[in-house]
Amino acid sequence: MPKIVDHDQYRRELLKQCFDLFAERGYAALTMRNIAQGLGVSTGTLYHYFPSKEGLFEQLVRETTLRDIQSAIAAAGQQECVLGRVEAALEYVAQNEDFLRKQKLIWIEFYQHQHRESGAPTEVFHRVCQENEQHVAALLGLDDPKLIGFLSSVVDGILLHRIYEPQSYSFRDHARILIDMVKLYLTDRGSLRPLD
Repeated sequence: MPKIVDHDQYRRELLKQCFDLFAERGYAALTMRNIAQGLGVSTGTLYHYFPSKEGLFEQLVRETTLRDIQSAIAAAGQQECVLGRVEAALEYVAQNEDFLRKQKLIWIEFYQHQHRESGAPTEVFHRVCQENEQHVAALLGLDDPKLIGFLSSVVDGILLHRIYEPQSYSFRDHARILIDMVKLYLTDRGSLRPLD
């Protein structure tokens, strides 16, 4: 009897393994043949699931980002108040800091490569950022796009800063300050009761 393969699950497993390849060798250094060899599959199998290296990478961006946001939502969604949800989401980032820093570096390298090749902005990041910000806004229960964009930018900045200065303050130290800033911002805008 032939083995029944869940193609979508298999594609996700291949993507998950690709992350480590891109983290170790970089986007520009890999070819589809290198990726297939690293995954232990034929090049034909890889092309069956992904039309090109760029297409594979764009799916990787979407899949890993969606997985991260779903995990953060699961962690933060158990909190009743906005600040509790912000704190839980930031704790998720702190617990996964190493992976998320690697992710940022891979995304930056892809962006540089694509920009050198075409000179055009990379649309996949724009779409993923918009989707993420919608998920984060729903999770936090906030209808304030500027605040959501600010939170995303600060978290990205902290992760990048920690690459350059790993011995400086921890992510949790920075997150504590960010939570205090959000608390003041929400209080000032009337979204929270005044602080005692």
